[in-house]
Amino acid sequence: MGLFDSPLQQLEDFLALQRASHKVREFPLHAAWDWPEESSLILEEDTALELGHPGLGSLSLLLWTEGAWADGDQVLLLGPDLNEMKTGREPFAQVLLVRGSFADEYECYQKLREAVYDTKLRGLMTRVLPSRQTIWSRVNHEALENGFSLAHLGAALVRRLKEAAFVSGARALFITGSARDIAGLESAGRETARITSAMVKMSEEMSYDCASCEFRDVCEQVPDLRQIREKLLARKRR
Repeated sequence: MGLFDSPLQQLEDFLALQRASHKVREFPLHAAWDWPEESSLILEEDTALELGHPGLGSLSLLLWTEGAWADGDQVLLLGPDLNEMKTGREPFAQVLLVRGSFADEYECYQKLREAVYDTKLRGLMTRVLPSRQTIWSRVNHEALENGFSLAHLGAALVRRLKEAAFVSGARALFITGSARDIAGLESAGRETARITSAMVKMSEEMSYDCASCEFRDVCEQVPDLRQIREKLLARKRR
């Protein structure tokens, strides 16, 4: 069992359906290591593409598992890549799946989240709102003209996530061009947000009163959350 068994199954079912329709592309990781890493401030007049605008569809997911998967590290795309986009604004989803060993789920979550936030690429500006599970990115004209693609972003995220000692593998999935496709993962997104919020509340607020907790229903459905609670209580009693 794992924290995200249910949303992970929804993700796998979604991917299987899209693969059956031959809609998913995989990028070779080695071909996209070379994009410069640096922070970028992109003003509206310098923006070539805007991804994940709130009015168009946006989703950001970060999940992890100790289970195995058949394929290795991957960067997957459902929809057009940056140079194939027909308009300056597109819906956007970024789904990151990490495999590893998570002795302290909360501490590992913090490190994974920091790894994602610290992934800065030239010509890309990104704002992620974990509380809303959304992502909003801008790509400037220079980056687009020089061939920047989602393969570069995916490879950089995989590389950064795997710098953590407890991580053994990573996948990045991007969805573009279709708010309907993104909506196919909204249920998984809501469930992921509730699970993560419950874990964060227990760890940061040190609140263990299940009777008054708004996440009681989540803990009843996710055994790993109850295990985290017991570990935290045992630590508190020492």
